[in-house]
Amino acid sequence: MAENHHALAASRRLDSTTKAARVRAAIKTIAATGAPLNIAALARTAKVSRRFIYDHPELRAEAEQQGARVAERDGAALTADARVTAASLRADLANADAANRRLQTELASLRRRLGRLLGQDVLAEITGDGHAQLDALVAPRVQQLEHQLFEAREELAHRIEELDATRQINRELLERLNRRGPS
Repeated sequence: MAENHHALAASRRLDSTTKAARVRAAIKTIAATGAPLNIAALARTAKVSRRFIYDHPELRAEAEQQGARVAERDGAALTADARVTAASLRADLANADAANRRLQTELASLRRRLGRLLGQDVLAEITGDGHAQLDALVAPRVQQLEHQLFEAREELAHRIEELDATRQINRELLERLNRRGPS
């Protein structure tokens, strides 16, 4: 009877060792696929009962550690992907802004050109020779406006200098008053 009992115990140990090896292999297989590592999936893959895994805390601990490693690896990959995505979105936005500015400049240029051409056409209908007369009529006015713009910019620069000087004087006066204290 004792021999039978020893043989049965040895058989159970061998069965348990075999199942544990299948569970460890299943842990590696599931981790390699990147699938979520839970006890039910592990038991199905290893072809053991969930109870077997719960009864062997070392196997459950290995599964939890591997699951944490997979989750950490996947989380790091997602974070890296998010950073790349955010960086690429910023680059796309900068490129779109630059393209938008170029298109706006081109549109303004085309509008000016269209206005000139339409003006020449109208003048040609009135006078008969639009191009030469338009240039002759418009050139002095353009020069006058450019001169006025130059003078206005110079005046603005002068006023800004005066304003800065006045602000500096006010700061100095306030500092003197503050140093004197209350009267």
